[in-house]
Amino acid sequence: MARVRVVRKGVTAKELATVLGRRLGDGFEVADDGSGEVIVRRSVISAAVIRINDAPGATVFRVRGVGFPLVANFGTARIVADALRRSPEFRSV
Repeated sequence: MARVRVVRKGVTAKELATVLGRRLGDGFEVADDGSGEVIVRRSVISAAVIRINDAPGATVFRVRGVGFPLVANFGTARIVADALRRSPEFRSV
């Protein structure tokens, strides 16, 4: 599981889904599941779930791979975490 801490407080799942949709492009399906998590699906066997947590002065994204272990953990989850770290909308710490 990867943790990405950003200096913005109060990031919503809808905002996160919008930013990831732009950053990741057409090869990924990004959806807000309605419970405060965002699901990024790359294929039938590979997805990442992002949970949003508030921290003092920041927001923490916890990225977890789901699906076939090697593809999900080393592929989709890593790509999503890197996109979050590089995103100018959030500026990670």
